[in-house]
Amino acid sequence: MSKFNSLQTIVSALLIVSVWLAASEQQVSGLSKRAAEVKRVANSLSPGSQIRVIPINGPERSGVFVSSGDESFTFRDADGKIDITLKYSDVRKIKQEYNSSTGKHNKRKGGIIAAVLVFGLLGGLVIAAANTKD
Repeated sequence: MSKFNSLQTIVSALLIVSVWLAASEQQVSGLSKRAAEVKRVANSLSPGSQIRVIPINGPERSGVFVSSGDESFTFRDADGKIDITLKYSDVRKIKQEYNSSTGKHNKRKGGIIAAVLVFGLLGGLVIAAANTKD
Protein backbone atom coordinates (compact mmCIF):
# COMPACT_ATOMS: atom_id res chain seq x y z
CA MET A 1 0.00 0.00 0.00
CA SER A 2 2.87 2.40 0.50
CA LYS A 3 3.78 2.22 -3.23
CA PHE A 4 0.19 3.05 -4.09
CA ASN A 5 0.14 6.02 -1.70
CA SER A 6 3.41 7.45 -3.06
CA LEU A 7 2.22 6.99 -6.67
CA GLN A 8 -1.06 8.67 -5.79
CA THR A 9 0.84 11.58 -4.20
CA ILE A 10 3.06 12.00 -7.27
CA VAL A 11 0.11 11.94 -9.68
CA SER A 12 -1.79 14.41 -7.51
CA ALA A 13 1.18 16.77 -7.41
CA LEU A 14 1.61 16.56 -11.20
CA LEU A 15 -2.08 17.31 -11.73
CA ILE A 16 -1.94 20.30 -9.40
CA VAL A 17 1.13 21.70 -11.17
CA SER A 18 -0.38 21.18 -14.64
CA VAL A 19 -3.65 22.89 -13.65
CA TRP A 20 -1.71 25.79 -12.12
CA LEU A 21 0.41 26.19 -15.29
CA ALA A 22 -2.65 26.08 -17.55
CA ALA A 23 -4.42 28.70 -15.45
CA SER A 24 -1.43 31.03 -15.47
CA GLU A 25 -1.17 30.82 -19.28
CA GLN A 26 -4.82 31.73 -19.73
CA GLN A 27 -4.71 35.01 -17.81
CA VAL A 28 -6.28 37.79 -19.86
CA SER A 29 -4.16 40.91 -20.30
CA GLY A 30 -7.22 43.19 -20.34
CA LEU A 31 -6.21 44.79 -23.66
CA SER A 32 -8.26 44.64 -26.84
CA LYS A 33 -6.81 42.97 -29.91
CA ARG A 34 -5.82 46.33 -31.43
CA ALA A 35 -4.31 47.59 -28.17
CA ALA A 36 -2.35 44.35 -27.77
CA GLU A 37 -0.93 44.82 -31.29
CA VAL A 38 0.04 48.43 -30.49
CA LYS A 39 1.73 47.18 -27.30
CA ARG A 40 3.60 44.50 -29.26
CA VAL A 41 4.92 47.11 -31.69
CA ALA A 42 5.88 49.47 -28.84
CA ASN A 43 7.73 46.67 -27.04
CA SER A 44 9.69 45.89 -30.21
CA LEU A 45 10.95 49.50 -30.54
CA SER A 46 14.19 50.69 -29.05
CA PRO A 47 14.48 54.08 -27.34
CA GLY A 48 15.36 56.75 -29.88
CA SER A 49 13.43 55.12 -32.76
CA GLN A 50 11.67 57.55 -35.09
CA ILE A 51 7.92 56.80 -34.98
CA ARG A 52 4.60 58.07 -36.24
CA VAL A 53 1.63 57.65 -33.87
CA ILE A 54 -1.91 57.43 -35.22
CA PRO A 55 -4.35 57.91 -32.33
CA ILE A 56 -8.00 56.92 -32.44
CA ASN A 57 -9.00 60.55 -31.83
CA GLY A 58 -6.77 63.47 -32.66
CA PRO A 59 -4.04 64.34 -35.12
CA GLU A 60 -1.25 62.04 -36.25
CA ARG A 61 2.05 62.83 -34.52
CA SER A 62 5.69 62.11 -35.23
CA GLY A 63 8.49 61.86 -32.73
CA VAL A 64 11.09 59.76 -30.99
CA PHE A 65 10.14 56.67 -28.97
CA VAL A 66 11.11 56.94 -25.29
CA SER A 67 9.71 53.94 -23.39
CA SER A 68 6.84 51.47 -23.01
CA GLY A 69 5.01 50.14 -19.97
CA ASP A 70 2.17 47.75 -19.18
CA GLU A 71 -0.66 50.10 -20.15
CA SER A 72 1.00 52.97 -22.05
CA PHE A 73 4.05 54.23 -23.93
CA THR A 74 5.90 57.53 -24.09
CA PHE A 75 7.40 59.40 -27.03
CA ARG A 76 8.93 62.86 -27.55
CA ASP A 77 6.77 64.87 -29.94
CA ALA A 78 8.79 66.32 -32.84
CA ASP A 79 6.69 69.50 -33.08
CA GLY A 80 6.10 70.36 -29.43
CA LYS A 81 9.39 68.97 -28.08
CA ILE A 82 7.50 67.50 -25.11
CA ASP A 83 7.09 63.94 -23.86
CA ILE A 84 3.63 62.51 -24.54
CA THR A 85 2.30 59.39 -22.83
CA LEU A 86 -0.57 57.55 -24.51
CA LYS A 87 -2.49 54.46 -23.46
CA TYR A 88 -2.32 51.55 -25.91
CA SER A 89 -6.13 51.55 -26.05
CA ASP A 90 -6.12 55.18 -27.31
CA VAL A 91 -3.86 54.45 -30.29
CA ARG A 92 -4.88 53.02 -33.66
CA LYS A 93 -1.34 52.34 -34.88
CA ILE A 94 2.35 53.01 -34.31
CA LYS A 95 4.53 53.14 -37.41
CA GLN A 96 8.28 53.10 -37.34
CA GLU A 97 9.66 55.91 -39.51
CA TYR A 98 13.06 54.30 -40.00
CA ASN A 99 13.46 51.03 -41.88
CA SER A 100 16.60 49.31 -40.60
CA SER A 101 16.73 46.88 -43.54
CA THR A 102 17.01 49.68 -46.12
CA GLY A 103 18.67 52.24 -43.86
CA LYS A 104 16.15 54.90 -44.91
CA HIS A 105 13.22 56.73 -43.38
CA ASN A 106 9.80 55.60 -44.54
CA LYS A 107 8.20 58.50 -46.36
CA ARG A 108 4.62 58.31 -47.56
CA LYS A 109 5.02 61.38 -49.75
CA GLY A 110 7.71 59.75 -51.93
CA GLY A 111 5.57 56.64 -52.47
CA ILE A 112 2.55 58.70 -53.46
CA ILE A 113 4.58 60.77 -55.92
CA ALA A 114 6.07 57.61 -57.45
CA ALA A 115 2.60 56.05 -57.85
CA VAL A 116 1.23 59.19 -59.53
CA LEU A 117 4.20 59.26 -61.93
CA VAL A 118 3.80 55.58 -62.85
CA PHE A 119 0.04 55.91 -63.43
CA GLY A 120 0.57 59.11 -65.41
CA LEU A 121 3.17 57.42 -67.59
CA LEU A 122 0.91 54.41 -68.17
CA GLY A 123 -2.02 56.71 -68.99
CA GLY A 124 0.13 58.63 -71.45
CA LEU A 125 1.19 55.41 -73.15
CA VAL A 126 -2.43 54.26 -73.46
CA ILE A 127 -3.47 57.61 -74.97
CA ALA A 128 -0.51 57.56 -77.37
CA ALA A 129 -1.37 54.00 -78.45
CA ALA A 130 -5.01 54.96 -78.99
CA ASN A 131 -4.03 57.95 -81.14
CA THR A 132 -1.71 55.85 -83.36
CA LYS A 133 -4.52 53.38 -84.19
CA ASP A 134 -6.57 56.05 -85.95
